[in-house]
Amino acid sequence: MEEISLVPGTIFSILGININNAVLASFLVSGILIYLATTISKKINLIPGNLQIAGEAAVSIFYSKLLETYNNKVLAKKHTALIVSFFLFVLISNQFSLIPLVQSITVNGISAFKTPTAHLSQTIALALAVVGFSHYIALRMSPIKHIGNYIKIKAILDIRSPKGIGMALLEVFLGILDIIGELAKVISLSCRLFGNIFAGEVMIAVISGMSIYTSYIVPAPFYFLSIFSGIIQALVFAYLATSFISGMAVSSGANLVKNANQS
Repeated sequence: MEEISLVPGTIFSILGININNAVLASFLVSGILIYLATTISKKINLIPGNLQIAGEAAVSIFYSKLLETYNNKVLAKKHTALIVSFFLFVLISNQFSLIPLVQSITVNGISAFKTPTAHLSQTIALALAVVGFSHYIALRMSPIKHIGNYIKIKAILDIRSPKGIGMALLEVFLGILDIIGELAKVISLSCRLFGNIFAGEVMIAVISGMSIYTSYIVPAPFYFLSIFSGIIQALVFAYLATSFISGMAVSSGANLVKNANQS
């Protein structure tokens, strides 16, 4: 049976930095996305085909959500491009094991490529990018208001009586809880995606390795289940990223129309 490991195999090192098979797979997925973007952009027609209709429908889902929140077309279009990029990267990464021949390439007995989203550090990096960008947007729009949402200096400065001390301490405590909540977002986004994709790979590997008679026919339904799960997880990740980014921008209390060109 294929070896199951949480730790990706190291392929080579550059200046003391280990490059593992999950990182190589991420580069390959990025290359696929760049190729698809350049190829499809040359084939966009006024009268769309089925593939173009499907792509436009996917983009419109996220655009509509951002436009509903921002009520600003310029800002919604800018952030839609980022959300769709996240969605496509996660989608292709989730289905990486279906790309022909990539699983059969080995280097020093180690598979050269590993499904990127089945590696926890990859999903943590994606989650950090989403949460970090949401804070960047809020800081660009209204830095003082955004910082004040977490560091309750104003509550301390407004103390006028002993009763005010208790209220100020409560506000400071709530600010600390908000900071912990942002860390929880990273854990939630990364572990949900990693857990589902890794579990799917383990399930298929175990069933395929039980016997030579179960290597092809029996795992087939589980492959379809894994594909479906990968699509759903990509949609969930992108939708949560949309909610985090738009929600953070709105909670900053900034004028979205005025600040549309700053982001």
